Amino acid sequence: MFFAAVLSVFGLMQWRLYRLFRAWTPQAAHPERVSLWLGWGKAVLIAANLLFLLRFFFSELGGYDSPLVQGLVIYPGAIFFAAVVLAFLIVSVRDLAMLAWTGAGAVARWFRPSSPGRQAVPAKAATEFDADRRRFLKVAGVATAGSIGAVPVISAAATARDYEINRITLSLPGLPSGLNGLTLAQISDIHSGMFMTERNMREIFERANSLHPDLVVLTGDQVDNANSQIEPLHRALEMLRAELGVYAVLGNHDHYATAPRVAAALQDRGINVLSNEHRILRINGESMAIAGVDDEGKGDRNFADLPGALAGLDPQLFSVLLTHRPDVFRQSRRAGVDLTLAGHTHGGQVGIQIYGINLNPVYLVHEYARGLYLEQDRYLYVNVGVGMVGVPIRLVRPEISIFTFASGPAVLPA
Repeated sequence: MFFAAVLSVFGLMQWRLYRLFRAWTPQAAHPERVSLWLGWGKAVLIAANLLFLLRFFFSELGGYDSPLVQGLVIYPGAIFFAAVVLAFLIVSVRDLAMLAWTGAGAVARWFRPSSPGRQAVPAKAATEFDADRRRFLKVAGVATAGSIGAVPVISAAATARDYEINRITLSLPGLPSGLNGLTLAQISDIHSGMFMTERNMREIFERANSLHPDLVVLTGDQVDNANSQIEPLHRALEMLRAELGVYAVLGNHDHYATAPRVAAALQDRGINVLSNEHRILRINGESMAIAGVDDEGKGDRNFADLPGALAGLDPQLFSVLLTHRPDVFRQSRRAGVDLTLAGHTHGGQVGIQIYGINLNPVYLVHEYARGLYLEQDRYLYVNVGVGMVGVPIRLVRPEISIFTFASGPAVLPA
């Protein structure tokens, strides 16, 4: 039902855009070529939709990680989807602006005296005007379509694999001396699947290994939505290493596939999957707890049990909590957890910042959207992730975060 709703909305978007194309074509094309242009428009639309639908076939049955499939089906189909959505949003804003302008014009005409009738334009001048207007509309239409198509292409190429290493030193009150200088790397929202192949994941894990962290944590959404995406993840994970171990929790997309199979693949690579439970680590003669909760969805999709994860834990013990969704921080802070690590939001994925102003809808949806938060001497870090959902586009750079623990009063780094 969800996919049917998405495809229906996507179809309506295309219907609206095609109607604009049909209205534009007679004004921009020579009269003898109008039918040709309309025919080519339909052919391109049909071919692009076939590519878009084929991605679901490859998602279920595998084979999407083939470079040929990626280049000819996955990325072209996804970029077509992104271009249609972007074009529809632009057209919708234009329609609203025209509606407001028309309303304002109607009001103004009530207070304006009637104007004299227009003078007739000579036939020759009208013909020349029509030719110039047709050329202008043709160039303007092609330029607009090209610009809209270029946005997802450029952003996919420029940012999607431009991994940022965020180094953060956390000043932690009450940190045991043996944990001073401990390093922990966080990778989130891998989304093994159409836009995250085994080769891509190996590159990410190689970068994480190069940081030489003592601990590595994975905060959910290891796969995108299908069981066929588990095996490439399993193969790539063979190279992820950390001296004190790798720990993980599951996210909502892991449940969209088969959560037990995702967990089994991680465990087969020696990764500790924390499902509403905790472990006690002994490091340099000191103890710390690392806990994890399953995904906190809604209703019967809520698999989280924070009290169960912390049950029996000494409240004086230094603790780190792994969660996929950052909203768990409201509870973990009250429970006395020193550091909560989350993902899920992708930092908005396609949000932008202009002159310090965040033009990013993620801040309207999530109280804890991205980055580091400090409340009541307890920290939360929301990692923007390395993967992508829906389209292979990131305007928010993907990240691997690495934390260094230091003893001291809790403060946000400058």
